[in-house]
Amino acid sequence: MSQENNVLLTAQFHPVLKTYFFLMGIGWSIIIIFGIPFIPIWLIIGYYFADRYYKSLECQLTERTLELKKGHLFHIEKTIPLDKIQDITLREGPVLRALNICMLEIETAGQSNPQGSSDAKITGIVDAKEFRNRVLAQRDKVTEREQASSSQNTNLANSGNVLFEIRDSLKNIERLLAK
Repeated sequence: MSQENNVLLTAQFHPVLKTYFFLMGIGWSIIIIFGIPFIPIWLIIGYYFADRYYKSLECQLTERTLELKKGHLFHIEKTIPLDKIQDITLREGPVLRALNICMLEIETAGQSNPQGSSDAKITGIVDAKEFRNRVLAQRDKVTEREQASSSQNTNLANSGNVLFEIRDSLKNIERLLAK
């Protein structure tokens, strides 16, 4: 996924996530009236598609980004800069809790999604709380480095202004001494 950044952490997805995807397919078929006739078909082929989707999941924490990759039929790759991450929310619903997994919702600054939705959702990471803590800790390191470098640039600019003032004062002194 990323050649330029060192991968600090690769998320491991819980194998029970396949069952979750399978159950969600059945649930959506029941919710959508038109899907009820397709439940027997989903019972036959659904686990295959859930397994393929599970195998396509990839999530890596690098020094400056969180990289997500998923999708069997429709591939999605998303790179989220760590300095743009505002919050990572842990969500559990009744089905997720029954399977002992949770969903991480990543909210970023300036996200283009509607109010109340997240920029990315990652379901079924093994030890999701620890993964969230590692991502937030790396985000803090990145933002601290950027703040330190911007304050250095500000200090250099201020130093340059002081040097110009000293130069102008010396020119005034020289001019006065020449008189």
